Amino acid sequence: MSASYEITTQDRSGREHVRPYNSEDVLAAGTVVLLGGRYWLLDRVDGSRGHARPARYRLTLSHPDGRREPGAFRRFRADAPGVGHQLTTIEDGAPISWTVTEQRLARDDAGEPFLESIAERDYTETESLPDHQLEHALEQQPETSPAATMLERATRPGAAIELVGLEGTQAPDWDEATSYLDSLILEELEDDLLEQCGVNPRRDPPDTWLEKAKQRLRDDLVSFRADIGRDHDQTEEWDFQGGRIFAALGSFSDDANPDSGYGWMCRLVDAGVLQAAGFRRVRKPLLF
Repeated sequence: MSASYEITTQDRSGREHVRPYNSEDVLAAGTVVLLGGRYWLLDRVDGSRGHARPARYRLTLSHPDGRREPGAFRRFRADAPGVGHQLTTIEDGAPISWTVTEQRLARDDAGEPFLESIAERDYTETESLPDHQLEHALEQQPETSPAATMLERATRPGAAIELVGLEGTQAPDWDEATSYLDSLILEELEDDLLEQCGVNPRRDPPDTWLEKAKQRLRDDLVSFRADIGRDHDQTEEWDFQGGRIFAALGSFSDDANPDSGYGWMCRLVDAGVLQAAGFRRVRKPLLF
């Protein structure tokens, strides 16, 4: 039986919005819901009223000796690991396997909520291995490496990291990305992505939304391409197992910032533009 809720969120300017939400399941603190193209994490639920914050998540390895190894904060997307998800890491040069056994509502040092996924050793590497998680091998890099330094910053309150990768010697197909961007229609752009692209639905005429969003995405693509091809002022690039990883660090509000590398990557990923160029989102959150 469907239940009706009202969910209170805050936009990037701090303005509150109350939105209706119907669910087949009972909502509780720690539930993630999708509203207007953005994932929200319920901080608390009072009867039929929920209070939500932008959904972030973190994967933590729970070692057999009791030690816990937290990863970087990431934006919650459809590819976030859930209970039962299997992954591998590298230890002493050999892969070891884990399974996510628990998800819970947690808070960072600033009191902001996030969804924490706890993974425990399952020892299935003695039988068969799940898909190797590309990012986990980065934990073998020195603590002073650029990757380790940036990923440590992504464990701090209010931070999040966005990552995309290219396989082997693959070069980005910028022409394909541009063609894909030009072909976008309004129905393919979620409400939240429109706002990330500078559209104000309360003020801007609807017939201007698509071109305004596409122009922001064009500018993002030019900025991202120039940055990774030249000086990396806003992004970092790491060579990894014959491929390349591109990373940008930011906060919730930075995903709408036209001058932020984190914002460029978030918008271009959410619109599918970087995927059209051949990049893939580095999905799993635990990087060191």
